[in-house]
Amino acid sequence: MFIACYLFFIDLRMTEMEKLFRNPGNQSVTVESKKTWHKKQILKALYFGNAMPNSNLSKILDLSTPKINSLLQELIEEGLVEDLGRGDSSGGRRPNLYGLVADGFYVTGISISVNQTVISVFNSKNEEVSGPHYFPIKIQPDISVFQKVKTELEKVIAESKIPEDKILVTGIELPGLINLKKGTNKTYFPEEENLFEKLQEIFGTRVFFNHDAKIRTFAEQHFGLAQGRKHVLMLQADWGLGLGIISNGKPYSGKSGYSGEFGHLPIVDNGVLCNCGKNGCLETAVSAIGIARMAKEGIAKGSPSLITDLVNGDLNKIDISIITKAANLGDQFAISLFASAGQWLGRGIAFLIQIFNPELVIIGGSVAQANQFILNPVLQSVHTFCNPEISKDTEIRFSELGDKAATLGIAAYALEKLSMIK
Repeated sequence: MFIACYLFFIDLRMTEMEKLFRNPGNQSVTVESKKTWHKKQILKALYFGNAMPNSNLSKILDLSTPKINSLLQELIEEGLVEDLGRGDSSGGRRPNLYGLVADGFYVTGISISVNQTVISVFNSKNEEVSGPHYFPIKIQPDISVFQKVKTELEKVIAESKIPEDKILVTGIELPGLINLKKGTNKTYFPEEENLFEKLQEIFGTRVFFNHDAKIRTFAEQHFGLAQGRKHVLMLQADWGLGLGIISNGKPYSGKSGYSGEFGHLPIVDNGVLCNCGKNGCLETAVSAIGIARMAKEGIAKGSPSLITDLVNGDLNKIDISIITKAANLGDQFAISLFASAGQWLGRGIAFLIQIFNPELVIIGGSVAQANQFILNPVLQSVHTFCNPEISKDTEIRFSELGDKAATLGIAAYALEKLSMIK
């Protein structure tokens, strides 16, 4: 079964058969290659769309129903697809539903941030079968960080009793300026010209990575609030502030992949120095790190707050989760911090609405966990700074995926990228 999986999703090593697939002079191999490509698209459609009848697959792949039936039968014989029996019908004979076999293959989703690393493993039905697992491994400008993550991944796989040879692909979510065409992360690994190859050597599978805000946007588009929407902005308000863009139903990354550095617009009046070197970046006022910094400064200057008790007087322990807990307990100082962050975030969103005219703005990340304290200030700022004729067409909502958006998104993203390889 696993050999069949590799034929569909392509092994790291180019086999003799794969070389033949790329030989345009051999017509029979070209036909076989096309069949393999169609099978990959069926598996992709079932992964993202769950079980469906052959008629749906026929429309998605633009193939005849008999052709789809033939491909499905082969996939069933190879142990990757199963016939789930009759489904619902709007009239006439009820169609058979087809879905992926749960243990046909597995995909790993890894999120590495400035705070921690999170690892999850998903089966071929896109179900999280192991995780999320949290590790105190932080992103650092040293490629050895990936070896540390690989070591923890091996433990997770072993403890979960998942056959390692069924791990099809690994997805890694990263912060930083990422150029996918060149395979670079200029922020953390500026000397690495093709990070994809290095990561494949380390993890032993194909590896795909992308920027954290773009991955959360991918997750929202396929599994969250952005499903079926064409013009969406996703704001990832976490340790930093990133922006993901969906334009006309497609993700937008810009020429070099650097689009979405929204947090580094210097628009905060009398703002502090940002780690990017500019003063007053929006990120300094609305990110989890920025809000924690303001909490520490305020308490150090004498502001009374439950936060002090929650950290037993150790201000170094203050983080966004502590501040959110205090706000939920009615602490006015904590609530005021979120109100201020919401006002600045709303001002930034107002600018985005006037530039992009989106139908939906999604706010996610750890800061969004305090949505009840942020929403009204955000809306007030949008009403203040945005043309009402434009803003009335935009819905502002908080992500419902929560923390799982990271590993769920990067695992699915990696599988999609793998399915696109011919």
